[in-house]
Amino acid sequence: MTTPSLQGIGYKVERSGFGVKNSLSSPSPLSPSPSTLAFLGEVYALLLAAFGPQGWWPVGWDAARYRRGFYGRPSEAEIFEICAGAILTQNTAWINVEKALAALKGAGAVSPGKICAIPAGRLGQLIRSSGYYRQKAGRLKGFCAYILRKHPEGLAKWFSAAPREALRAELLSLKGIGPETADSMSLYAAGKPCFVIDAYTKRIGRRLGIGGDLSYEGWQTFFQAELPPNVKIYNEFHALLVKLGKEFCRKSEPRCSGCPLGRLCRGC
Repeated sequence: MTTPSLQGIGYKVERSGFGVKNSLSSPSPLSPSPSTLAFLGEVYALLLAAFGPQGWWPVGWDAARYRRGFYGRPSEAEIFEICAGAILTQNTAWINVEKALAALKGAGAVSPGKICAIPAGRLGQLIRSSGYYRQKAGRLKGFCAYILRKHPEGLAKWFSAAPREALRAELLSLKGIGPETADSMSLYAAGKPCFVIDAYTKRIGRRLGIGGDLSYEGWQTFFQAELPPNVKIYNEFHALLVKLGKEFCRKSEPRCSGCPLGRLCRGC
């Protein structure tokens, strides 16, 4: 499939102003860019040119299969794997999640029913590499039990039928699922236009002069107000920001030399 671009979907880029102007910490965070959307489009284009499509969310139970350029509907098994990965990746590096997912696959724990059937202690040991393993085992079991109890039709049908806001609210009602986890599930597993906000997004945004001290909801409102509600673009944009944050825009000792956004950045 064609990699999505802001211009390629017929969205007008001459729109000016901020969708959430009053909640931004500075009056002109994107100066000298004449348009918020044009600025975000430039950021997106530079990142895409530098890194290419990211192929999120990786699947395969070793989480190593990045399907670059694929934006189709994931299978039932892939949806569950994405959701499990979204829970396991809380407060840890993705490489640790890969190990945990591979261990789950090795134990045959690749469905809600199989997860529920495993003793909590055993499940914790399988996902130990992800950190906070007892806590995450409880969260994963709770999520799986909820699916079996409330949505025996399966994740694919549940996610497909539920409106975006209703699905997000239901996910947020579950213990251990916060906004970032719920939005990751909504975007990558359910295909809903929810822009995922994480530490990379905030760090890069602030260094570009946008966002300031916005809350999670404020950051998300900003992006969703300024960008078209396009799942493909949300998918790639978030993944590209993560790539930049890992390779260049680090929390400490950022690699400013060679950064694709160097000419747009206000500094660390």
